[in-house]
Amino acid sequence: MAHELDMTNNRANMAYVGDKPWHGLGQELTYNAPIETWEKEAGMDWKIDVASVEFTNFDGETKQFKNRFALYRSDNDEGLGIVSPNYKVVQPKQALEFFRDLISEKEYQLETAGCLFGGRKFWALAKAGEEFTIHGQDAIAPYLLMASSCDGSSATSVHLTSVRVVCNNTLRLSIGENGANALIRVPHSAIFDATSVKEQLGVVEETWDNFVDNVYKLSQLKIDRDWAIDVVAQELKDDWKDKNGEELVGNEKLDSSTALKRIFQLYDGESLGNDFKSSKGTAWGLVNAVTQYYDHESGSKNDDKSRAFERAHLTDNASLKVKITNRFLESA
Repeated sequence: MAHELDMTNNRANMAYVGDKPWHGLGQELTYNAPIETWEKEAGMDWKIDVASVEFTNFDGETKQFKNRFALYRSDNDEGLGIVSPNYKVVQPKQALEFFRDLISEKEYQLETAGCLFGGRKFWALAKAGEEFTIHGQDAIAPYLLMASSCDGSSATSVHLTSVRVVCNNTLRLSIGENGANALIRVPHSAIFDATSVKEQLGVVEETWDNFVDNVYKLSQLKIDRDWAIDVVAQELKDDWKDKNGEELVGNEKLDSSTALKRIFQLYDGESLGNDFKSSKGTAWGLVNAVTQYYDHESGSKNDDKSRAFERAHLTDNASLKVKITNRFLESA
């Protein structure tokens, strides 16, 4: 099965603890394995090196491409990206080193780490505290993710996220009025300072408490179906008109959009955890229909879950899920 995992050296360069990941690949580690073991087993024990960019013109002369540099892997010399002189490299090891003091001082637990797309992207994900349960059924746990790239596709990001145990749906903690500190982005034009980022994140426990309060609000908010369709539809796109220019309403929108129709199929009974008291007929249930669609289904073909991690954490859909959630919180 094709997937985004880096397969350099004929292995899946990812390590994990606990349950097998979405694709069933990678090296299984024991809890509390040293950072150095994670670096090796996750395939992150190499460096991003920098070289000048040269080309051969029509006369056979070798020329240097001014103001551009190539990034390449130190272990196999494979190219990763072309960057400007102002580009600040973040090394794969830094994603794991970010968690060293959090593991020793705050008892965070690394759960997954690895490289994607030949090493062009890499990440580390750690559980950041104890899970909580809504109405004795619906368990949700806090996580902290650091991810970066070296191909110009994304900034370095550190964000607090939640994982719903029953379905592995993810939702960033940056919801509600007090969620701004749950997501930090550092562009590659600036040096990544781990200490500064941790200070900007603030007190994780406070952010988590804020998230828990908001989830309870969503689980208690009973929603009108037509209103809910309009809320989600407005975030998916601006224009909801038929071929004659007439505004679509209610179920007409569902019939015109595969994404919107599938989200409400999930909400109506096909999503995991839909029978929980926290989800049945509530805004929280619809939020999880949205997250299940974008984490596990959107962009996949023939039930291919190979890009589930990227969809859940590293695409614009992660922000879309937060926008939809915030719309519901405005009415909670």
